[in-house]
Amino acid sequence: MAKIVLFCLLSLLACAAGQRITTIHLDGVQYFISRMNPYSPELNYFLAYQYCRSLGLQLASFETKEKAESMTTYLKNAGYGNYDFWTSGNRLGTGMFLWMSTGLPFNATFDFFENSADAIQAGLLDPVDHNSNTSPQRTARDSSGAEKGCVILKQPTLKWMPEDCSAVKDFICEQTRCYYYNYGSIPVSSAQG
Repeated sequence: MAKIVLFCLLSLLACAAGQRITTIHLDGVQYFISRMNPYSPELNYFLAYQYCRSLGLQLASFETKEKAESMTTYLKNAGYGNYDFWTSGNRLGTGMFLWMSTGLPFNATFDFFENSADAIQAGLLDPVDHNSNTSPQRTARDSSGAEKGCVILKQPTLKWMPEDCSAVKDFICEQTRCYYYNYGSIPVSSAQG
């Protein structure tokens, strides 16, 4: 409860005071790294997601090996290799990991999970669901919960690791493109339903 109150107060202060945030521009993408900003708290996955949205950003997705390696190299070189960071990756309500910010499944062509073989053996990862299963018809009915359901960049290697979504961590937000959808509209009346 105290974290929620703190989050709300910080959000209000940011809006009222016009807080300037520090971002980095890395490989053509603008990132907000919570550890770089002294007024940004460590948050659980859900509050981190909301915090990013309050800044007009989203939790970061790392769909390519190059993007993941570029960020981990930057974090290590900037002295942030001793912290865990939330990404948008999760398997909430599904049996496979998806990037919440894009809705895309994890790319099966590269595996950035920390010690995948050890994690599978420890029961943290299921070999069927962490990269290879891309069948939404099967997984949409799965009721996976928040325990080990969200993905962090795990220190010191900053590789992916499933984590309890309620754990308090730093986080990385990214600026995403805005798309304009031209939806066709069909005039109907309520009597036609």
